[in-house]
Amino acid sequence: MLNSPQPYKDWKDFFTEKLVNTGAFQLASASSKGDTDIEIYSTLEGDPDTIIQVGYLSPVTLIYVHVLNPATPGKNRQQEIEHLYKYEFDTEKQYGSPGLDFNEINVQGISNYLDQGFNGIETIYYLNGKPVKSKLTTSYYPDSPQNTVTYRFYTQSILQRLLSKVFGERNEYDEVKTVNLQDIFSGRSVR
Repeated sequence: MLNSPQPYKDWKDFFTEKLVNTGAFQLASASSKGDTDIEIYSTLEGDPDTIIQVGYLSPVTLIYVHVLNPATPGKNRQQEIEHLYKYEFDTEKQYGSPGLDFNEINVQGISNYLDQGFNGIETIYYLNGKPVKSKLTTSYYPDSPQNTVTYRFYTQSILQRLLSKVFGERNEYDEVKTVNLQDIFSGRSVR
């Protein structure tokens, strides 16, 4: 462990101090899945449906931090398919092996991510009350450029989708909602 950031002894201690001891979140559950220890924090402030899910490969190696909310299925999907890399916050190196080491640069990076919250918007397209598509315009970190990604949440088989295209079924969705991601997780509740 290089450059041990004070006053935290490891990632678990960091999240306890940053989330729980500030009174903004509580530890709702802890479990293991394979090599990953998982902690789920529920909010005590802000949107009550927002949770933070943290995955550790060890107390000093962080694999992911997911801020999840059912109102943002696209943002959830974006986070769930990604993980943290060794050099996630390194300005000179890129990527590296999976897992974010516990050091001063990385603690500052995760701290900034939690403090600044989400940015951008998500437009969700619903059919019969279920999301079928999401158009997410955001960036991974507030200082990086925004891009737009579309996620599809199909409940139809490939054959059903093909037939609806061939026969011209027009109702891909019947409701559209746009969500400001700052309303979901502004970051202010964890300062």
